[in-house]
Amino acid sequence: MIGDVDIRCAGESHLHPTSIFGHGVLTFHLNGIFRTEPGWNLFACGSPNNPKDGIYALSGIIETDWAPYTFTMNWKFTRANHWVTFDEGEPFCFVYPVQRGVLNEAKPEVRLLSENPELEADYKAWAADRAKFSDQLKITGSQENDEKWQKRYYRGLDMRGETGVADHQSKLRLPEFADRRARPARPAETTSASALPLFFRKIATFSRMTHAKLGLKDNDFAFSATTILIPLTAGELVLAAKDYPIVFSANNPPRPLAVVGIRPGINLFVEDDGRWREGCYVPAAVRRYPFITMIDHQDPNSLIVGIDETDTRLGPSASNKFFENGERTAFCRERLEFCSRVGTAFTQTDRLASSLPHETLLMPCRNIAPARIAGRSCMSGLRVIDPERLASLPDDLHNSWEASGWYNALLAQIASMKNWNRLLELEDASLQPAT
Repeated sequence: MIGDVDIRCAGESHLHPTSIFGHGVLTFHLNGIFRTEPGWNLFACGSPNNPKDGIYALSGIIETDWAPYTFTMNWKFTRANHWVTFDEGEPFCFVYPVQRGVLNEAKPEVRLLSENPELEADYKAWAADRAKFSDQLKITGSQENDEKWQKRYYRGLDMRGETGVADHQSKLRLPEFADRRARPARPAETTSASALPLFFRKIATFSRMTHAKLGLKDNDFAFSATTILIPLTAGELVLAAKDYPIVFSANNPPRPLAVVGIRPGINLFVEDDGRWREGCYVPAAVRRYPFITMIDHQDPNSLIVGIDETDTRLGPSASNKFFENGERTAFCRERLEFCSRVGTAFTQTDRLASSLPHETLLMPCRNIAPARIAGRSCMSGLRVIDPERLASLPDDLHNSWEASGWYNALLAQIASMKNWNRLLELEDASLQPAT
């Protein structure tokens, strides 16, 4: 059945794989049109020499010299109740050109090897030589044991040591796609969606007139269910360290982040009903949403409150109203005050993070994370404090950080490393089939 494939994915929804064919088939849409020279097709398949456990790439040939259509890349699950992960940046489709009609014109034949005496002699010489080499390969210290393999084909040599063909290839060195797209200039005042803070998609000024009838369904965190890294303020690190590993972002200044998942698109602390895992700290960046403080374009020295109008928890039927009789409710005042405090805390955190000598104090996350996590692409670029380097800070910097509370926050980051194994346990539990 189509619904039997459970797909969890971060990123833009139109790029997500889907299940549209049933029969345990996972479908990737290629968001582009390939064009080949007349008479040439594309053969689409999985990435060569890169098997994936529990799923198999299906192959197909597409006539890309004329078709004005995209095509799909399909993978078929080979067993039930088994999670398969495609990491960010991992290839899901491999294409190469094949000339249309060539295979149809081929006329395969079966003949006796003895009909070609020269080929038969070369084959028998090779077979005897290979048997001898294989026997000697098992003897420690032998020349064959040192060489490991004979490399005749790799070198393009026949049994007489002569070049088999002049254009023998041991490797393919293929060029990258040349980007021929025209790139129109973008107005300077245009802000891309990627510039918006985490969770936000469309921010509007919060207004008594526009949002008078709205309320908010509170304690529903489903909007963060596909997020695995959540920004933290400096004041949160001690609180968050009891539940999550804390890392620093790859950019500078480095921002502290709570790691709430170790596979793209799966927040291990959001339950199926949208509740946050019982007893665990909920980061301020999650609790302030859908509100945010932002600079007033009419007065750059002033801040105003914005709201993400795409938040599905907003609506006139929600019990927590923002306004009653034209006035802000206690719930609304509390949320706006909290939003303002969080905005100030993030500004202060960025200021403190700017004082980190990141080139010497921070080290790659993979240096300390368990091997099962360290190699995952979603952990790439993340950094953590090196405890030995922190201990050797100059006294003046140490005293300054201790006075601001930043030093204790960094110690909390180091202590939070004990939570990596907890994430692995939660992941293992989430992958168990429902009973």
